[in-house]
Amino acid sequence: MADTAEVFYVYPPDMLDGSWDGHSGNRRVVVQMLNLSDGTGESLVKKVDLDNLKTSNGNVPGKTVVEKIEYHTSGMGVRIYWDRAPEKLIAYLPPDASDEFDWTDVGGKVDPCDDDRTGDILFTTAGADAGDTYDVTMYVRLKD
Repeated sequence: MADTAEVFYVYPPDMLDGSWDGHSGNRRVVVQMLNLSDGTGESLVKKVDLDNLKTSNGNVPGKTVVEKIEYHTSGMGVRIYWDRAPEKLIAYLPPDASDEFDWTDVGGKVDPCDDDRTGDILFTTAGADAGDTYDVTMYVRLKD
């Protein structure tokens, strides 16, 4: 069995519907990730796949800038990484917490982009038991 996880593009809506014409030119995306654990947890699960996104120049982004993370965790913690070698920690969301990280006043938290890995955004849960949940919304700026 596996955790039940879902990813929704809040903005722009229908981001993954395959119609690039309506989405080219977006500099920002808002992504909501939900999980209901069966106790197995997640380990470096891809949540934001850069290959599915396009920048204002119509290119797949070379990196992202995380401007803000809003979250609610129940029972488990979540580590959020950029896919780099090794993975680069974006944030740790502690168990049983509701809060936010807001880096907008400093220009966001920038992917170090120090290798040729994808830069996708990955989640790893810690201490997951059956019935634990998270609800995470990320505000991400795309960069060529």
